[in-house]
Amino acid sequence: MDSIKDGIISGELRPGEFLPSESDLAERFGVGKSSVREAMKMLEALGYIEVSMGNGYKVRTTVDPEIINPLVFQLALESNESRDDLLEFRRSIEISASLLSLEKASDDDIARLRANIDATAEHVRKGMSTLSDDLEFHSLIYASTHNPYLIIIGKAIMELFKASLKRSNSEHPDLVLSDHEAIFNAILNRNKDEVINAVNSSLSRWYILSLS
Repeated sequence: MDSIKDGIISGELRPGEFLPSESDLAERFGVGKSSVREAMKMLEALGYIEVSMGNGYKVRTTVDPEIINPLVFQLALESNESRDDLLEFRRSIEISASLLSLEKASDDDIARLRANIDATAEHVRKGMSTLSDDLEFHSLIYASTHNPYLIIIGKAIMELFKASLKRSNSEHPDLVLSDHEAIFNAILNRNKDEVINAVNSSLSRWYILSLS
């Protein structure tokens, strides 16, 4: 398992590439085929590889949404220990992402954020759910950093915060919209101090409304 995971991380094994046969792997590592089979099952469950019928196992090219992200699961367990630590964690990640967005967001990124704000405002006016808008807003922030690592981490941690966001969006959608508008305007103005203040204000309100 470790050898194959290391190969994927290092790039030695590329997305879509087929793994050697069970016989080849058993011979290479000096173990029985049953051990190889068990390792393959665990790697498949973790989302590293997938079965191609008739061709064996290959490295995944996409993430299966049905697979539980181990990072999300670990964060979920830790989140029950300290809500203050959870706030501190989210603040450090989101401020960093928003500041990078300020530097790297393209005109298209800005347009997508603007469209999200407009859609949220319309849904608030009509009394519709804004949870999906909220999740999309944060995903767009991470996407506008154009940093693949931040995008992946951002997607993972938003799964962690989904339940708390559902509460704040159902009870105070107008405040969620106001916070998003402040963050968006700060990014639009390319003002770092405004970004930090807007994110801090938004997260403080999230903490009070959803976690306290």
